[in-house]
Amino acid sequence: MLDRAWLPHMAVEHNFDWKPANSPTKIERAAAPVGFPRSINAEMVWEGADFQRQPGLYRYELTKRHIQEVEDAAMEVEAQGLPLGQLCPENFCLATFGPVLRRLARDVAHGRGFFALRGLDPSRYSKSRNIVIYVGIASYIGNRCGRQDEYGNMLLHLTDLGSTAAPDNERQAPYSSVGQPFHTDTGSILGLYALEKATYGGESKIASSWFIYNQLRRVRPDLVRALVKSDWIFDTFGQNPPYRTRPLIHVEDGKVVFSFSRRPLLGSATSPRSKGVPDLSDMQVEALNMIQLLAEEYALVIDLGPGDMLFWNNLGLLHARNGFTDSHTRRRHLVRIWLHDDDLGWTIPQQIREPWRDAFEHDGREQLWPLEPITDRTYITTQQRSSGHS
Repeated sequence: MLDRAWLPHMAVEHNFDWKPANSPTKIERAAAPVGFPRSINAEMVWEGADFQRQPGLYRYELTKRHIQEVEDAAMEVEAQGLPLGQLCPENFCLATFGPVLRRLARDVAHGRGFFALRGLDPSRYSKSRNIVIYVGIASYIGNRCGRQDEYGNMLLHLTDLGSTAAPDNERQAPYSSVGQPFHTDTGSILGLYALEKATYGGESKIASSWFIYNQLRRVRPDLVRALVKSDWIFDTFGQNPPYRTRPLIHVEDGKVVFSFSRRPLLGSATSPRSKGVPDLSDMQVEALNMIQLLAEEYALVIDLGPGDMLFWNNLGLLHARNGFTDSHTRRRHLVRIWLHDDDLGWTIPQQIREPWRDAFEHDGREQLWPLEPITDRTYITTQQRSSGHS
């Protein structure tokens, strides 16, 4: 029986020639699906262990001068009363740090696919100044911010709101302490700003989609062929239509793009699969589980401390997080932003372009920039909201 859920602490001691009992006994070494490469050779193909041993390869330490520039720019924005939605390199001026950020943005788009910043101390700033600093820095990584829900919230506060906000079995994952399996969001680039870390756990994990693709092509090409088919059934949790279908991996301008979340494909403890929505096939469940296993084994685990920022290419990397435990003195609190850069960004595959447009093409639509977590019970328990799913 194939696992139709996911295990937060799934063991990864396995042989990648492993096959469940109901899989073919002989894996056909067929050609790649039309338009898909046999193998990807690029800087964004990496194993997490390489960076785990040398965090300096991806982590940039802000100098005193850079911190002063950031603080001066934030104070100038506040003095002028500029709306957060208008922040850009022209009005959030970083004379020496700005070129560094643009170089790092190019690494996100066409290099390793991610970077982290360290050196800020959020305890020194007010809630509003922390957000100004975050949005100002993010404007150098992407010139567009994405709406993360139907209300126009441009930021999402990731923190465990506790059972007083809603019962544990109703709060969706961003507002609880549960671990999350590997998935993608809607943005081209994702950013996290850590205001506080958990007492235990809560580490962020990223994995190279292209490395996983290469491994699948090598050991299970049959699963790759399953992943590119348009028969994957995404539960819309009561919306009309009740489900949609599309592939999980796409190719656009020669780039392989993974785009999926397990929750609408398999359901979760807080979002059971809707009645009447067809189940995935055993082959599809096996493909999802193999992606999860590969991502777990080859991920980079990043423990974001207060003041750290992490930006990564959502089209080229998968991400996840470990479950966590808070205490009265320390509660995990990260702020998420979705970005796209018109100069550096990848072309969005046609079959995921509609939700991307809804997030990023929002001229004339309301923008909300919450300084604190949204605690409304209906909001944090809604199953229909994608909350990260493209």
